[in-house]
Formats: sequence, C-alpha cells, structure tokens
Amino acid sequence: KQWYQRRVAITAGVDWKYAWLKACEGFCKEHRNTPRVAPHVCTFLRSISIAECFEPIETPTEASKTMFHVKKVFNSVWVEFLKMEKPVELYHEILSSLNTDIIPYMGNPKLLIDFLVDSYDIGGVTSLLALNSLFILITKFNLDYPSFYAKLYRMLSPDLYHCSYTARFIKMLETFLKSPLLPAYLVASFIKKLSRDLLQAPSHVTLMIMKLITNLIKLHPSTKRLLHRGKNHAPADSDPFDPNEKDPAKTHAIDSSLWEIEILLQHFCPDVTQTAGTLRKPTDNVLIGLNLHKDYASLYKEYVKMWSKDPPLEFNQPKTFDASPYSHVFSF
Repeated sequence: KQWYQRRVAITAGVDWKYAWLKACEGFCKEHRNTPRVAPHVCTFLRSISIAECFEPIETPTEASKTMFHVKKVFNSVWVEFLKMEKPVELYHEILSSLNTDIIPYMGNPKLLIDFLVDSYDIGGVTSLLALNSLFILITKFNLDYPSFYAKLYRMLSPDLYHCSYTARFIKMLETFLKSPLLPAYLVASFIKKLSRDLLQAPSHVTLMIMKLITNLIKLHPSTKRLLHRGKNHAPADSDPFDPNEKDPAKTHAIDSSLWEIEILLQHFCPDVTQTAGTLRKPTDNVLIGLNLHKDYASLYKEYVKMWSKDPPLEFNQPKTFDASPYSHVFSF
C-alpha cells in the first residue's frame, strides 16, 4: 500500500514536470538569442528534481510511460538551453556541474558532444571546465575524439597555474594520464612540459606538479629514462625538447631529461627542495597524494609555526643594572 501511494504521488509529480519541461523547451527555442533570460531558465531547470523520475518501476504502467517521456524531454530541453546565449559566469557554472547534475540523467549524453567540443576549443578556463564532461563521454560513451590529448597538451602554460581552477586541473590531468595504454612519448611530453613550467609556477603549485610528475613516472616506468639522464644532459641550449611545439608527438621529450628538477633542489621553499629530492630517486610504486588544498597562506602558517620558537634567554636573571657603559649618554 505504501509503495502504491508513493508511485501515485510520483506519477502526479511526473505529469506536471513533463508539462513544465515541455513548455521550457519551447521557451528556450523562442528566446535563444536573449542572454538576459538564460539565468532564470537555468534556475527553473535546477528547481525541478528529475532524479525521482529515474527510479525503477516493477510493473509497466501509465506512470512508466509518462516517465519515459519526461526523460526524453529532459534531454531535449537541456540541449535547447545550452544553445542559448548565456553570460560567461553562467556558462562556466554549467560546465563545472555538467558531469554531476546533467549527464547522469540524460538518456543520450552524446547530444552534448557539439556543446562540449565547442567549449573545449575556446581555450582558457572554458576549456578547462569542459574537460571532465568531455572525458566522461570519451571513456563511458565511446566518443571518438582523437585530438583530445593534443589539445590538452596545448593548454599547459605558466598562466594556467595562477587561476582559481589550478588544483582542479592538476587532479583531472592525473586522471587523464593514468591509463597504461598511453604511449610513452605522449606521457613524456606532458612530464617534460610540466617540468619546464615548474620554473615559473608558484611554490604551492610547484609542489602539486612535482607530486603529479612523480605519480606519472611510477605509473609509466618507461619514462624513468628522463630521470636517469638528468645529470648527463646539459640544460636549455642542448635540450632536444621543443617547448614551442604544439603536437606532443613531435616534441622529442622522450630523448630529453628532467634537468629542471636539479634546479629546484636550490629552491627557497624547503618543501619544494625535499619533494624534488624524492622525485629524483623514487623508492616504490605507491602513488602519493597531490595535496591540492595547499596555497601560499597555508605554507606561510606552517613555516611560522615551525620557526616561531622562544628565543634563548639569560639563565641567571641579573639583580642589578650596571649603568656605567651608558653614563656618557644617559643620566640615571
């Protein structure tokens, strides 16, 4: 009886959700070129809880048929909404939550391919936010996108390590490069490019990237040759690596070395120096945490706590004050 009452309540809710979603689809088509209404449409769509429409139904009834239509119109209304002109802030907000709030409930997520590929081609923060959803379509829905890693490589630049999404990007980069099926030259290009960028990155980002490089070398043992050549290769002018090449297959990174790590051994930050020493001689295959929550403020607090010790004081407290050395300056 309780199950039946619940299904009746859900069915009634599904009916009005279908009607509102259908109306919203027509509204999006009509106001596609009106960016000021996009935030209101987004708020309305997020207010409709679509999760309960995906609960399994034991017997095929009218409710199941209605839910099927809701799922179908849910796909189409989001596709139409994504075609609307939107403010940049809303655009980024949608991209950041697409993989968790929308793709799991879409019957055919491949309908988002055009939107995600166009976002990925824009560059900058927009490309970064489109990465996760695009990677889901590639790995779980068999999207064929051969230039994914080439475009990902072109995103690497020192400017990227000064934005608010840096930690998120480094975490995604580790996920994208984990597969053992990736060729050694591709992973080597990413490792070498990241190493070169380390020389211009902030200290807390340098720590994250060095730990990422350590994990990549452990996951891809064929790239250890970059470490073994570290002391034998002269830096910069004789390095075969081409930092200006946009194609990771043509950078010659596999023939290079990580001489940048030797420079970081002289870094002013003790944590960076210690991590660089660990990277030169990895002792096991256990992956290390990236510690994505560190920033300059947390580093400062750690060092202040470490160095703020009580200064040494006189053991025997003097009982009198000898003013003779200061008699020509002060009168007591």
